[in-house]
Amino acid sequence: HRYAATALGLVIVFITAIAIAYRRQRPASVPFAVTLLTVVVLQGTLGAFTVWWLVKPLVVVLHLIGGLTTLSLLMWLWLDARRTTRVVEPTPGATRIAALDGARRAAVVATIIVSFQIILGGWTSTNYAAVACPDLPKCQNEWWPDNMDFDEAFVLWRGLDINYTGGVLEHPARVAIHFTHRLGALIATLAVLLAAWLAIRNAPTTLVTRAGYWAIGALSLQLLIAVFMILKAFPLSLAAGHNAGAALLLMSLLLLNRRLREA
Repeated sequence: HRYAATALGLVIVFITAIAIAYRRQRPASVPFAVTLLTVVVLQGTLGAFTVWWLVKPLVVVLHLIGGLTTLSLLMWLWLDARRTTRVVEPTPGATRIAALDGARRAAVVATIIVSFQIILGGWTSTNYAAVACPDLPKCQNEWWPDNMDFDEAFVLWRGLDINYTGGVLEHPARVAIHFTHRLGALIATLAVLLAAWLAIRNAPTTLVTRAGYWAIGALSLQLLIAVFMILKAFPLSLAAGHNAGAALLLMSLLLLNRRLREA
């Protein structure tokens, strides 16, 4: 992991140098590249604190946010580098344009909701709360578990010199975290489906339509992995796949936002 992180850092230094060297041709790329380099430096610092502070949940989640931010900036820079002048098919009226504005807003909202859901997933993982609800669709054989402790579940700072390996929360707090993550999944699903449906329904180009279907496909894959992860008692391979699925879903939403922005 450290070798991969070092290699990634060197690649991003190279990307930033290229962006600065060609700033006259593509001036918009320079701020993104510099931001990307800054995020990677901060990411390395968070990686060190993750070890020094014994996998403190807040630091682990911030490290996850840094990783996803790095990936998102790389994705946006890649889309910017591939951008070409496209001829947009004319739309038949103002109603369709207004609807496309609605799709743009829905895509932004869906991206924000999914980002928070991924953060909540990181909080679930770092607090070892994934196994707190081993059944599906119920949790602890109840639709609304009565033993949840929300007061303890989301305490961000518990001081230093605590070894968080294996988790320090009692079972009711872990159930509350896992159950909140499931509720967040429902909200995120509805938000992504709405954004994708509005984009596909009012798409002025096939690129927007494809981006909408990509978002639906990534969402479906992520939900499928989540279901199998619970049914198979949380094997490591599916847990890692769930992380990858979250990243893929976020990338598909960035693509959707980009295509709607260009339309």
